[in-house]
Amino acid sequence: MTLRINTNLAAIRALKNLRQTDQAQQTSLERLSTGLRINRASDDPSGLVISEQLRGQISGLKQAAENTQNATNMIGTADAALQQVSDLLNDIRQSAIFALNTGASSPDQVAAEQASVDQAIAAINRIAQTTRFGDGALLNGTRGYDITASSAGINDLDLRRLNFAPGATSRTVAIAYSTVAERATFAGIGAAGAAGATLRVTGAKGSQEIVLAPAATAAEVAAAINSVAEQTGVFVTGAAAFSEEFGLSQFINLELLTGTVAGLAAGSNTDTGVDGIASVDGVAFTGDGRFFSIHVAATDFDFAFDPAAVAGAFSFTAAASGVTFQVNETGSPNDRINLGIRDISASRLGFEIIPDELGTAAGGTPVTQGGFLSSLVTGGTNDLTSNPANALRVIEAAVNQVTGLRGFLGAIQSFNLEPNLNNLEVSIENITAAESSIRDLDFAAETAEFTRTQVLFQAGISVLGSANLIPQTVLTLLQ
Repeated sequence: MTLRINTNLAAIRALKNLRQTDQAQQTSLERLSTGLRINRASDDPSGLVISEQLRGQISGLKQAAENTQNATNMIGTADAALQQVSDLLNDIRQSAIFALNTGASSPDQVAAEQASVDQAIAAINRIAQTTRFGDGALLNGTRGYDITASSAGINDLDLRRLNFAPGATSRTVAIAYSTVAERATFAGIGAAGAAGATLRVTGAKGSQEIVLAPAATAAEVAAAINSVAEQTGVFVTGAAAFSEEFGLSQFINLELLTGTVAGLAAGSNTDTGVDGIASVDGVAFTGDGRFFSIHVAATDFDFAFDPAAVAGAFSFTAAASGVTFQVNETGSPNDRINLGIRDISASRLGFEIIPDELGTAAGGTPVTQGGFLSSLVTGGTNDLTSNPANALRVIEAAVNQVTGLRGFLGAIQSFNLEPNLNNLEVSIENITAAESSIRDLDFAAETAEFTRTQVLFQAGISVLGSANLIPQTVLTLLQ
Protein backbone atom coordinates (compact mmCIF):
# COMPACT_ATOMS: atom_id res chain seq x y z
CA MET A 1 0.00 0.00 0.00
CA THR A 2 1.29 3.44 -0.92
CA LEU A 3 0.07 6.80 0.25
CA ARG A 4 0.30 9.81 -2.08
CA ILE A 5 -0.79 13.42 -1.77
CA ASN A 6 -0.39 14.78 -5.34
CA THR A 7 -2.39 12.04 -7.06
CA ASN A 8 -5.60 10.67 -5.54
CA LEU A 9 -6.40 7.72 -7.80
CA ALA A 10 -9.38 6.69 -5.72
CA ALA A 11 -10.97 10.11 -6.14
CA ILE A 12 -10.22 10.11 -9.89
CA ARG A 13 -11.89 6.74 -10.32
CA ALA A 14 -14.86 7.80 -8.22
CA LEU A 15 -15.22 11.03 -10.23
CA LYS A 16 -15.07 9.12 -13.52
CA ASN A 17 -17.82 6.76 -12.42
CA LEU A 18 -19.85 9.67 -11.08
CA ARG A 19 -19.64 11.44 -14.45
CA GLN A 20 -20.81 8.31 -16.25
CA THR A 21 -23.67 7.94 -13.82
CA ASP A 22 -24.59 11.61 -14.27
CA GLN A 23 -24.57 11.21 -18.06
CA ALA A 24 -26.81 8.16 -17.82
CA GLN A 25 -29.09 10.05 -15.46
CA GLN A 26 -29.32 13.03 -17.86
CA THR A 27 -30.13 10.67 -20.73
CA SER A 28 -32.91 9.08 -18.70
CA LEU A 29 -34.29 12.49 -17.75
CA GLU A 30 -34.32 13.56 -21.42
CA ARG A 31 -36.04 10.37 -22.52
CA LEU A 32 -38.61 10.58 -19.74
CA SER A 33 -39.37 14.22 -20.56
CA THR A 34 -39.73 13.65 -24.35
CA GLY A 35 -41.20 10.15 -24.33
CA LEU A 36 -38.67 9.16 -27.00
CA ARG A 37 -35.92 6.57 -26.83
CA ILE A 38 -34.11 8.24 -29.76
CA ASN A 39 -33.72 12.01 -29.38
CA ARG A 40 -30.60 12.41 -31.51
CA ALA A 41 -28.67 10.33 -34.00
CA SER A 42 -26.10 9.29 -31.39
CA ASP A 43 -28.78 7.54 -29.33
CA ASP A 44 -29.25 4.84 -32.03
CA PRO A 45 -27.90 5.67 -35.52
CA SER A 46 -29.39 2.70 -37.37
CA GLY A 47 -32.66 2.95 -35.44
CA LEU A 48 -32.92 6.64 -36.33
CA VAL A 49 -32.49 5.88 -40.05
CA ILE A 50 -35.21 3.22 -40.02
CA SER A 51 -37.49 5.41 -37.90
CA GLU A 52 -37.18 8.37 -40.26
CA GLN A 53 -37.93 6.16 -43.26
CA LEU A 54 -41.03 4.81 -41.54
CA ARG A 55 -42.12 8.31 -40.57
CA GLY A 56 -41.86 9.42 -44.19
CA GLN A 57 -43.90 6.42 -45.29
CA ILE A 58 -46.54 7.12 -42.65
CA SER A 59 -46.79 10.74 -43.75
CA GLY A 60 -47.30 9.66 -47.38
CA LEU A 61 -49.89 7.06 -46.41
CA LYS A 62 -51.84 9.62 -44.38
CA GLN A 63 -51.92 11.99 -47.34
CA ALA A 64 -52.98 9.15 -49.64
CA ALA A 65 -55.79 8.30 -47.21
CA GLU A 66 -56.85 11.95 -47.23
CA ASN A 67 -56.74 11.95 -51.05
CA THR A 68 -58.86 8.81 -51.14
CA GLN A 69 -61.39 10.30 -48.76
CA ASN A 70 -61.56 13.47 -50.86
CA ALA A 71 -62.10 11.35 -53.98
CA THR A 72 -64.91 9.50 -52.23
CA ASN A 73 -66.50 12.79 -51.22
CA MET A 74 -66.21 14.10 -54.77
CA ILE A 75 -67.90 11.02 -56.19
CA GLY A 76 -70.60 11.30 -53.54
CA THR A 77 -71.24 14.90 -54.58
CA ALA A 78 -71.49 13.90 -58.24
CA ASP A 79 -73.79 10.99 -57.45
CA ALA A 80 -76.16 13.16 -55.43
CA ALA A 81 -76.45 15.57 -58.37
CA LEU A 82 -76.91 12.71 -60.83
CA GLN A 83 -79.73 11.36 -58.67
CA GLN A 84 -81.53 14.67 -59.17
CA VAL A 85 -80.95 14.42 -62.92
CA SER A 86 -82.33 10.87 -62.92
CA ASP A 87 -85.47 12.06 -61.14
CA LEU A 88 -85.91 14.86 -63.68
CA LEU A 89 -85.44 12.45 -66.59
CA ASN A 90 -88.10 10.17 -65.15
CA ASP A 91 -90.47 13.13 -65.00
CA ILE A 92 -89.68 13.99 -68.63
CA ARG A 93 -90.23 10.37 -69.64
CA GLN A 94 -93.61 10.39 -67.95
CA SER A 95 -94.56 13.50 -69.94
CA ALA A 96 -93.47 11.86 -73.21
CA ILE A 97 -95.55 8.76 -72.50
CA PHE A 98 -98.52 11.01 -71.73
CA ALA A 99 -98.06 12.81 -75.07
CA LEU A 100 -98.08 9.47 -76.90
CA ASN A 101 -101.53 8.76 -75.49
CA THR A 102 -103.18 10.84 -78.21
CA GLY A 103 -106.57 9.22 -77.76
CA ALA A 104 -107.04 10.61 -74.26
CA SER A 105 -104.96 13.80 -74.19
CA SER A 106 -105.85 17.26 -75.44
CA PRO A 107 -103.46 19.78 -77.03
CA ASP A 108 -103.72 21.93 -73.91
CA GLN A 109 -102.66 19.01 -71.72
CA VAL A 110 -99.73 18.22 -74.01
CA ALA A 111 -98.72 21.89 -73.93
CA ALA A 112 -98.78 21.80 -70.13
CA GLU A 113 -96.60 18.70 -70.14
CA GLN A 114 -94.26 20.40 -72.62
CA ALA A 115 -93.89 23.34 -70.23
CA SER A 116 -92.90 20.87 -67.51
CA VAL A 117 -90.36 19.29 -69.86
CA ASP A 118 -88.87 22.70 -70.62
CA GLN A 119 -88.45 23.43 -66.92
CA ALA A 120 -86.95 20.00 -66.23
CA ILE A 121 -84.41 20.39 -69.05
CA ALA A 122 -83.47 23.84 -67.74
CA ALA A 123 -82.97 22.29 -64.29
CA ILE A 124 -80.71 19.58 -65.76
CA ASN A 125 -78.59 22.24 -67.45
CA ARG A 126 -78.41 24.18 -64.21
CA ILE A 127 -77.26 21.09 -62.30
CA ALA A 128 -74.64 20.39 -64.96
CA GLN A 129 -73.21 23.88 -64.70
CA THR A 130 -73.42 24.47 -60.94
CA THR A 131 -72.48 21.14 -59.36
CA ARG A 132 -69.01 21.74 -57.96
CA PHE A 133 -66.45 20.14 -55.69
CA GLY A 134 -63.86 22.52 -54.36
CA ASP A 135 -63.18 25.10 -57.04
CA GLY A 136 -64.08 22.93 -60.04
CA ALA A 137 -67.30 21.99 -61.84
CA LEU A 138 -68.08 18.27 -61.87
CA LEU A 139 -70.71 17.61 -64.51
CA ASN A 140 -70.16 20.13 -67.32
CA GLY A 141 -67.48 18.11 -69.12
CA THR A 142 -64.42 19.90 -67.70
CA ARG A 143 -63.53 16.73 -65.77
CA GLY A 144 -64.02 14.47 -68.77
CA TYR A 145 -61.52 13.26 -71.34
CA ASP A 146 -60.69 15.44 -74.31
CA ILE A 147 -61.20 13.35 -77.47
CA THR A 148 -58.90 14.88 -80.06
CA ALA A 149 -59.56 12.45 -82.93
CA SER A 150 -62.01 9.69 -83.76
CA SER A 151 -62.54 7.45 -86.77
CA ALA A 152 -65.62 8.00 -88.89
CA GLY A 153 -68.09 5.32 -87.88
CA ILE A 154 -67.57 5.66 -84.11
CA ASN A 155 -70.61 7.33 -82.54
CA ASP A 156 -71.68 8.28 -79.01
CA LEU A 157 -68.23 7.72 -77.48
CA ASP A 158 -68.40 7.96 -73.69
CA LEU A 159 -64.88 7.56 -72.28
CA ARG A 160 -64.94 6.97 -68.53
CA ARG A 161 -61.51 5.56 -67.72
CA LEU A 162 -58.20 5.52 -69.57
CA ASN A 163 -54.62 5.24 -68.31
CA PHE A 164 -51.76 7.12 -69.91
CA ALA A 165 -48.08 6.18 -70.02
CA PRO A 166 -45.82 8.31 -67.78
CA GLY A 167 -45.11 11.58 -69.55
CA ALA A 168 -47.53 10.84 -72.39
CA THR A 169 -49.70 13.69 -73.64
CA SER A 170 -52.22 11.44 -75.38
CA ARG A 171 -53.23 7.86 -76.06
CA THR A 172 -54.76 6.20 -79.10
CA VAL A 173 -57.12 3.26 -78.60
CA ALA A 174 -57.45 0.84 -81.52
CA ILE A 175 -60.73 -1.00 -82.14
CA ALA A 176 -61.03 -3.93 -84.55
CA TYR A 177 -64.59 -4.45 -85.83
CA SER A 178 -64.67 -8.10 -86.86
CA THR A 179 -68.35 -9.06 -86.92
CA VAL A 180 -70.68 -6.33 -88.12
CA ALA A 181 -73.96 -5.94 -86.25
CA GLU A 182 -77.03 -6.68 -88.32
CA ARG A 183 -80.73 -5.94 -88.13
CA ALA A 184 -83.27 -8.71 -88.39
CA THR A 185 -84.17 -8.66 -92.08
CA PHE A 186 -86.77 -10.30 -94.26
CA ALA A 187 -86.55 -9.48 -97.97
CA GLY A 188 -88.80 -9.98 -100.95
CA ILE A 189 -92.15 -8.70 -99.62
CA GLY A 190 -94.56 -8.06 -102.48
CA ALA A 191 -98.22 -7.39 -103.14
CA ALA A 192 -101.24 -8.97 -101.46
CA GLY A 193 -103.38 -11.53 -103.26
CA ALA A 194 -106.76 -10.87 -104.82
CA ALA A 195 -108.56 -11.82 -101.62
CA GLY A 196 -106.42 -9.56 -99.43
CA ALA A 197 -104.66 -10.85 -96.31
CA THR A 198 -104.35 -10.59 -92.56
CA LEU A 199 -100.81 -10.22 -91.26
CA ARG A 200 -99.53 -10.26 -87.69
CA VAL A 201 -96.34 -8.17 -87.42
CA THR A 202 -94.20 -8.95 -84.39
CA GLY A 203 -90.94 -7.32 -83.36
CA ALA A 204 -88.94 -6.37 -80.29
CA LYS A 205 -91.50 -3.73 -79.28
CA GLY A 206 -94.66 -5.81 -79.63
CA SER A 207 -97.20 -7.31 -81.97
CA GLN A 208 -99.92 -5.83 -84.19
CA GLU A 209 -102.36 -7.31 -86.70
CA ILE A 210 -102.96 -5.49 -89.97
CA VAL A 211 -105.55 -6.14 -92.65
CA LEU A 212 -104.40 -5.80 -96.25
CA ALA A 213 -106.91 -4.82 -98.90
CA PRO A 214 -107.51 -7.17 -101.83
CA ALA A 215 -104.73 -6.87 -104.39
CA ALA A 216 -102.89 -4.31 -102.23
CA THR A 217 -99.71 -3.25 -103.99
CA ALA A 218 -96.25 -3.86 -102.55
CA ALA A 219 -96.07 -0.16 -101.63
CA GLU A 220 -99.41 -0.41 -99.82
CA VAL A 221 -98.27 -3.51 -97.95
CA ALA A 222 -95.11 -1.66 -96.89
CA ALA A 223 -97.15 1.36 -95.80
CA ALA A 224 -99.44 -0.84 -93.72
CA ILE A 225 -96.50 -2.46 -91.92
CA ASN A 226 -94.88 0.94 -91.38
CA SER A 227 -98.11 2.32 -89.92
CA VAL A 228 -97.59 0.13 -86.83
CA ALA A 229 -93.79 0.41 -86.74
CA GLU A 230 -93.83 2.34 -83.46
CA GLN A 231 -95.77 -0.50 -81.82
CA THR A 232 -93.77 -3.38 -83.32
CA GLY A 233 -90.26 -2.10 -84.02
CA VAL A 234 -90.52 -3.45 -87.59
CA PHE A 235 -90.48 -1.27 -90.72
CA VAL A 236 -90.28 -1.82 -94.45
CA THR A 237 -88.15 -0.01 -96.96
CA GLY A 238 -88.23 -1.13 -100.56
CA ALA A 239 -89.28 -4.77 -100.51
CA ALA A 240 -87.54 -5.70 -97.25
CA ALA A 241 -88.65 -5.62 -93.62
CA PHE A 242 -86.12 -4.61 -90.97
CA SER A 243 -85.98 -4.49 -87.21
CA GLU A 244 -85.69 -0.99 -85.81
CA GLU A 245 -82.36 -1.70 -84.17
CA PHE A 246 -79.46 -4.11 -84.48
CA GLY A 247 -78.54 -7.22 -82.55
CA LEU A 248 -79.57 -10.62 -81.31
CA SER A 249 -82.41 -9.16 -79.24
CA GLN A 250 -84.03 -7.80 -82.42
CA PHE A 251 -86.32 -10.04 -84.45
CA ILE A 252 -89.04 -10.05 -87.08
CA ASN A 253 -91.99 -12.38 -87.39
CA LEU A 254 -94.36 -11.70 -90.27
CA GLU A 255 -97.12 -14.22 -89.60
CA LEU A 256 -99.53 -14.61 -92.50
CA LEU A 257 -102.85 -15.45 -90.85
CA THR A 258 -105.15 -15.33 -93.88
CA GLY A 259 -104.78 -14.73 -97.58
CA THR A 260 -101.54 -14.42 -99.49
CA VAL A 261 -98.71 -11.91 -99.80
CA ALA A 262 -96.00 -12.33 -102.39
CA GLY A 263 -92.74 -13.40 -100.78
CA LEU A 264 -94.39 -14.63 -97.56
CA ALA A 265 -95.15 -18.24 -96.75
CA ALA A 266 -98.24 -19.26 -94.85
CA GLY A 267 -97.55 -19.04 -91.12
CA SER A 268 -94.39 -17.49 -89.68
CA ASN A 269 -91.69 -15.69 -91.64
CA THR A 270 -88.89 -14.84 -89.23
CA ASP A 271 -85.38 -13.51 -88.88
CA THR A 272 -83.13 -12.46 -86.00
CA GLY A 273 -80.46 -9.77 -85.83
CA VAL A 274 -76.75 -10.26 -85.15
CA ASP A 275 -74.67 -8.73 -82.37
CA GLY A 276 -71.46 -7.05 -83.43
CA ILE A 277 -68.05 -8.23 -82.19
CA ALA A 278 -65.11 -5.88 -81.70
CA SER A 279 -61.68 -6.22 -80.07
CA VAL A 280 -59.74 -3.75 -77.91
CA ASP A 281 -56.20 -4.54 -76.77
CA GLY A 282 -56.63 -8.09 -78.04
CA VAL A 283 -59.77 -8.72 -75.99
CA ALA A 284 -62.95 -9.48 -77.93
CA PHE A 285 -66.25 -7.95 -76.85
CA THR A 286 -69.73 -8.82 -78.04
CA GLY A 287 -71.93 -5.79 -78.34
CA ASP A 288 -75.61 -5.24 -77.79
CA GLY A 289 -76.20 -4.95 -81.48
CA ARG A 290 -73.93 -2.09 -82.54
CA PHE A 291 -73.55 -0.71 -78.99
CA PHE A 292 -70.46 -1.71 -77.00
CA SER A 293 -69.32 -1.39 -73.39
CA ILE A 294 -65.57 -1.94 -73.12
CA HIS A 295 -63.91 -2.87 -69.82
CA VAL A 296 -60.26 -3.91 -70.08
CA ALA A 297 -57.00 -3.04 -68.27
CA ALA A 298 -58.22 0.09 -66.47
CA THR A 299 -59.94 1.17 -69.69
CA ASP A 300 -63.67 1.79 -69.61
CA PHE A 301 -65.78 3.33 -72.37
CA ASP A 302 -69.02 2.96 -74.29
CA PHE A 303 -69.58 3.64 -77.97
CA ALA A 304 -71.71 2.66 -80.93
CA PHE A 305 -70.74 1.85 -84.46
CA ASP A 306 -72.56 3.82 -87.10
CA PRO A 307 -75.26 1.72 -88.81
CA ALA A 308 -73.33 2.04 -92.06
CA ALA A 309 -69.98 0.99 -90.54
CA VAL A 310 -68.25 -2.01 -92.11
CA ALA A 311 -65.72 -4.43 -90.66
CA GLY A 312 -62.25 -2.99 -90.26
CA ALA A 313 -59.93 -0.94 -88.05
CA PHE A 314 -61.16 2.05 -86.05
CA SER A 315 -59.54 4.21 -83.39
CA PHE A 316 -59.86 7.30 -81.25
CA THR A 317 -57.29 9.50 -79.53
CA ALA A 318 -57.70 11.12 -76.12
CA ALA A 319 -55.51 13.83 -74.65
CA ALA A 320 -54.04 13.21 -71.19
CA SER A 321 -56.95 14.73 -69.32
CA GLY A 322 -59.76 13.68 -67.02
CA VAL A 323 -59.39 13.37 -63.24
CA THR A 324 -56.46 11.71 -61.45
CA PHE A 325 -56.60 10.46 -57.86
CA GLN A 326 -53.29 9.69 -56.11
CA VAL A 327 -54.38 6.92 -53.77
CA ASN A 328 -51.08 5.59 -52.41
CA GLU A 329 -47.75 6.97 -51.24
CA THR A 330 -45.55 5.96 -54.17
CA GLY A 331 -45.25 7.54 -57.58
CA SER A 332 -46.18 4.34 -59.41
CA PRO A 333 -48.93 4.61 -62.07
CA ASN A 334 -50.61 1.71 -60.26
CA ASP A 335 -51.16 4.06 -57.32
CA ARG A 336 -53.31 6.42 -59.40
CA ILE A 337 -56.91 6.18 -60.52
CA ASN A 338 -57.75 8.04 -63.72
CA LEU A 339 -61.32 8.65 -64.78
CA GLY A 340 -63.49 11.02 -66.76
CA ILE A 341 -66.89 12.46 -65.86
CA ARG A 342 -68.98 13.23 -68.92
CA ASP A 343 -70.96 16.37 -69.64
CA ILE A 344 -74.56 15.81 -68.56
CA SER A 345 -75.93 18.99 -70.13
CA ALA A 346 -79.08 18.54 -72.20
CA SER A 347 -77.08 19.16 -75.36
CA ARG A 348 -74.92 16.10 -74.58
CA LEU A 349 -77.45 13.58 -73.22
CA GLY A 350 -79.06 11.37 -75.84
CA PHE A 351 -77.55 9.84 -78.95
CA GLU A 352 -76.53 10.84 -82.42
CA ILE A 353 -79.24 10.93 -85.05
CA ILE A 354 -79.47 7.87 -87.25
CA PRO A 355 -80.20 9.10 -90.80
CA ASP A 356 -83.07 8.24 -93.10
CA GLU A 357 -81.83 4.73 -93.83
CA LEU A 358 -84.45 3.51 -91.35
CA GLY A 359 -86.99 3.75 -94.11
CA THR A 360 -90.18 5.75 -94.47
CA ALA A 361 -93.36 5.89 -92.47
CA ALA A 362 -96.81 5.26 -93.93
CA GLY A 363 -97.15 8.81 -95.22
CA GLY A 364 -93.73 8.85 -96.82
CA THR A 365 -92.13 10.88 -94.00
CA PRO A 366 -88.53 9.81 -93.31
CA VAL A 367 -88.21 7.77 -90.12
CA THR A 368 -85.32 8.96 -87.98
CA GLN A 369 -84.10 8.12 -84.53
CA GLY A 370 -81.98 9.97 -82.08
CA GLY A 371 -81.10 13.47 -81.07
CA PHE A 372 -80.16 15.05 -77.79
CA LEU A 373 -82.26 16.03 -74.82
CA SER A 374 -82.10 19.69 -75.80
CA SER A 375 -84.20 18.83 -78.88
CA LEU A 376 -87.18 18.14 -76.58
CA VAL A 377 -87.73 21.79 -75.63
CA THR A 378 -90.63 23.71 -77.14
CA GLY A 379 -90.03 24.13 -80.85
CA GLY A 380 -87.37 21.43 -80.96
CA THR A 381 -87.38 18.60 -83.46
CA ASN A 382 -88.37 16.13 -80.74
CA ASP A 383 -90.76 18.15 -78.60
CA LEU A 384 -93.94 16.47 -77.39
CA THR A 385 -95.99 17.85 -80.25
CA SER A 386 -93.57 17.18 -83.10
CA ASN A 387 -92.19 13.73 -82.32
CA PRO A 388 -93.06 12.24 -78.90
CA ALA A 389 -92.07 8.72 -80.00
CA ASN A 390 -88.52 9.76 -80.84
CA ALA A 391 -88.49 11.96 -77.73
CA LEU A 392 -89.03 8.80 -75.72
CA ARG A 393 -86.05 7.14 -77.41
CA VAL A 394 -83.87 10.14 -76.61
CA ILE A 395 -85.02 10.16 -72.99
CA GLU A 396 -84.32 6.45 -72.57
CA ALA A 397 -80.83 6.94 -74.01
CA ALA A 398 -80.25 9.82 -71.58
CA VAL A 399 -81.49 7.73 -68.66
CA ASN A 400 -79.10 4.93 -69.63
CA GLN A 401 -76.20 7.38 -69.88
CA VAL A 402 -76.86 8.92 -66.47
CA THR A 403 -77.42 5.59 -64.73
CA GLY A 404 -74.35 4.18 -66.48
CA LEU A 405 -72.25 7.07 -65.17
CA ARG A 406 -73.66 6.59 -61.68
CA GLY A 407 -72.93 2.88 -61.82
CA PHE A 408 -69.37 3.52 -62.99
CA LEU A 409 -68.69 6.07 -60.26
CA GLY A 410 -70.29 3.79 -57.68
CA ALA A 411 -68.06 0.92 -58.78
CA ILE A 412 -64.97 3.15 -58.50
CA GLN A 413 -66.00 4.05 -54.97
CA SER A 414 -67.02 0.55 -53.85
CA PHE A 415 -64.28 -1.50 -55.49
CA ASN A 416 -61.37 0.94 -55.61
CA LEU A 417 -61.58 3.84 -53.19
CA GLU A 418 -63.20 2.24 -50.15
CA PRO A 419 -61.02 -0.91 -50.14
CA ASN A 420 -57.98 1.29 -50.76
CA LEU A 421 -58.89 3.51 -47.79
CA ASN A 422 -59.32 0.46 -45.55
CA ASN A 423 -55.95 -0.89 -46.69
CA LEU A 424 -54.26 2.47 -46.09
CA GLU A 425 -55.66 2.68 -42.58
CA VAL A 426 -54.38 -0.81 -41.75
CA SER A 427 -50.96 0.06 -43.21
CA ILE A 428 -50.80 3.31 -41.23
CA GLU A 429 -51.65 1.42 -38.05
CA ASN A 430 -49.05 -1.30 -38.57
CA ILE A 431 -46.24 0.97 -39.74
CA THR A 432 -46.94 3.42 -36.92
CA ALA A 433 -46.66 0.54 -34.45
CA ALA A 434 -43.34 -0.50 -36.01
CA GLU A 435 -41.98 3.06 -35.87
CA SER A 436 -43.15 3.42 -32.29
CA SER A 437 -41.34 0.26 -31.21
CA ILE A 438 -38.10 1.73 -32.55
CA ARG A 439 -38.35 5.35 -31.45
CA ASP A 440 -40.77 5.59 -28.56
CA LEU A 441 -39.73 5.07 -24.95
CA ASP A 442 -40.63 2.14 -22.72
CA PHE A 443 -41.49 4.20 -19.63
CA ALA A 444 -41.46 1.25 -17.24
CA ALA A 445 -37.95 0.19 -18.22
CA GLU A 446 -36.64 3.75 -18.33
CA THR A 447 -38.12 4.62 -14.93
CA ALA A 448 -36.32 1.63 -13.43
CA GLU A 449 -33.10 2.77 -15.13
CA PHE A 450 -33.57 6.31 -13.82
CA THR A 451 -34.07 5.01 -10.27
CA ARG A 452 -30.89 2.96 -10.59
CA THR A 453 -28.85 5.96 -11.79
CA GLN A 454 -30.26 8.11 -8.99
CA VAL A 455 -29.04 5.63 -6.38
CA LEU A 456 -25.67 5.30 -8.12
CA PHE A 457 -25.34 9.08 -8.31
CA GLN A 458 -26.00 9.48 -4.60
CA ALA A 459 -23.58 6.65 -3.81
CA GLY A 460 -21.00 8.21 -6.13
CA ILE A 461 -21.22 11.55 -4.30
CA SER A 462 -20.69 9.79 -0.99
CA VAL A 463 -17.79 7.69 -2.29
CA LEU A 464 -16.11 10.73 -3.88
CA GLY A 465 -16.29 12.52 -0.54
CA SER A 466 -14.67 9.58 1.19
CA ALA A 467 -11.96 9.33 -1.49
CA ASN A 468 -11.09 12.98 -1.03
CA LEU A 469 -10.38 12.31 2.66
CA ILE A 470 -7.76 9.60 1.97
CA PRO A 471 -4.77 12.02 1.44
CA GLN A 472 -5.44 13.57 4.83
CA THR A 473 -4.35 10.33 6.50
CA VAL A 474 -0.79 11.15 5.45
CA LEU A 475 -0.76 13.95 8.06
CA THR A 476 -0.77 11.40 10.85
CA LEU A 477 2.68 10.26 9.70
CA LEU A 478 4.03 13.79 10.26
CA GLN A 479 2.91 14.02 13.87
